[in-house]
Amino acid sequence: MAVANNATLYPGNTLGIIGDSSNGSQLITAARRLGLRVIAYGANEVSETMQLADVHIVGEPNDGNKLREFGEKCDSVIYESEHVDAQTLKYLEQFTKIPQGTNALEVTQDRLIERAFFDQLNLNSAPYATVISLSDIYESINSIGYPSILKPIQKSFAPHAELRINTQTDIPEAADLLNERTYILESTIPSQQELVMTIAQGMNGERKIFPIAENVYDEDHLLETIVPAAVSDSVQNELLRITNEIADALEYVGVFEISFSVTKTEDIYVKRIVPAIHRPGYVFNRSTNVSVFDQHLRAIAGMPLSDIKLFMPTIMVNFDKSQMSAIRTQWNIKNNWYFHMYAQNKTTEKQTRAGYALVEANSTQQAQEQIDNTEIWKHQTVVDFGNAE
Repeated sequence: MAVANNATLYPGNTLGIIGDSSNGSQLITAARRLGLRVIAYGANEVSETMQLADVHIVGEPNDGNKLREFGEKCDSVIYESEHVDAQTLKYLEQFTKIPQGTNALEVTQDRLIERAFFDQLNLNSAPYATVISLSDIYESINSIGYPSILKPIQKSFAPHAELRINTQTDIPEAADLLNERTYILESTIPSQQELVMTIAQGMNGERKIFPIAENVYDEDHLLETIVPAAVSDSVQNELLRITNEIADALEYVGVFEISFSVTKTEDIYVKRIVPAIHRPGYVFNRSTNVSVFDQHLRAIAGMPLSDIKLFMPTIMVNFDKSQMSAIRTQWNIKNNWYFHMYAQNKTTEKQTRAGYALVEANSTQQAQEQIDNTEIWKHQTVVDFGNAE
């Protein structure tokens, strides 16, 4: 597997970054370590990614002239999150290299195409039905079961575009949503764990896999990512088999993530593929010898990938603005907590997310005890994770 439009990057070359998530600033820091010049493209001039770049170009995702200007100034362009429109990147391919390619985004941004991809590989995923009208829900709910989740086929990344259906009385609430777009009705998998595989894939098909992680949620919000995850040998072996099968079939260069739902009886369901660096991967900033950001840039620059070694059991715990007073207390007393604060500006004032802490210990149990003892977070495992981050 290799994506055709790749070219090696060297110090002094120009890397373009398109997108605006918390990945952008961390990618710029890693790119600078490699001696790369960075141009950022986005609609939000005051975002952290745009402000940190050597040069930024303000433009909408469909502004052909601005995109051309951006592409022609870059030796390669990477998208820094799954939210970037695949069609924007296909247009950019006329003017520059897109090492990650566009195939993986096209597969994962459409839920029906993503399911067809899973089916092609004979992978277990949650049962679903295509829904156009309320009558489709009433007809399919018996086979899909309660609770189920109504999700738009085109991933809009907007939580309000989804609806959890716990009983038949919830179904009429879907009427307004169905007026706007087509949906799938997805069954709920009674998960014991959500496990995450983070993979780096090079231009020549070279592949390195980070240690298995476990995500823990509070309602729909990612609370913790734990490394290493507690899994049986049989689950670990099956996850590695499925992961390699997906990586073989997915035309992608760089770091990407696959998440799985695992039941009490160790049945494994593929939940989603994120063809970009994803927040759970931040746990590897300290738990392994190479971060997802450094490994991603090695892949897209055409460098050999680093062998990955686990340094310390680590738990990444996320916190929001309402918890900042308590976080300041830990800031003053914890010598094994490493903090990352997200930039705050005009456009992030309404967002509650503030940052994350990486808690290192001799075991994940010790790290968890420290976290629980602070009483900042109410540790809660949720049976189903829906489409949470």
